[in-house]
Amino acid sequence: MAAQHHEPGPGRASEDARLSVVPDGGVPAERFAADVRDLEVPADHLAGLGPVGELFKAAFAHHPAGVAVITARGPEGPVGLTASSVSSVSVDPPILGFSLQARRGSAAVVAEAPSFLVHLLDAEDLALAQSFAVSGAPRFGPDMPWEELPTGEPRLLGVGRVLRAVPLARIKAGPALVFNAAVVDVLGAESSGSPLVYHRRRFHGLSEDSALPGSP
Repeated sequence: MAAQHHEPGPGRASEDARLSVVPDGGVPAERFAADVRDLEVPADHLAGLGPVGELFKAAFAHHPAGVAVITARGPEGPVGLTASSVSSVSVDPPILGFSLQARRGSAAVVAEAPSFLVHLLDAEDLALAQSFAVSGAPRFGPDMPWEELPTGEPRLLGVGRVLRAVPLARIKAGPALVFNAAVVDVLGAESSGSPLVYHRRRFHGLSEDSALPGSP
């Protein structure tokens, strides 16, 4: 994918306007997203921030994040990866965001996919999170129930909350690739258990016992 240098100015204004009119979902959103924008965040002026980066890493190590598995159909079959960067960007229209840290293996396939599924995991889905987090771990075998949707994406069965999305923008930011994607279908919105979060390189399950006194 060839990234384009992106400077503030009229072009940025037109891009912001484009993203502000994304259709709510379904086929109109897919047609809108067919022209994915590839951008690059200029970062030459940020050289020499290595010490800050280490402190930044330490700060976010203490910041818990939700866990998802992103799946897509590749030229050689289904692929997937575990991500802790998925977040809600907008509700109207429905847009989510996430980042990929590498352009090889499953991440490279997801980066080029015209659509993908975002499985929002619960604590009961821990085995899936672990499997898709380890390079070379067995996936999409007979012991992992899944199906191929009519649109081609592999869906992991048993996950209660699944979003089908198409990319709107891929932004190269340092070594990472940051996505904005329109959610065109919600295949499941029911939680199957307690939330799964990632904190200090470990998976944790939230429960009613973890709620702090005085919380609503």
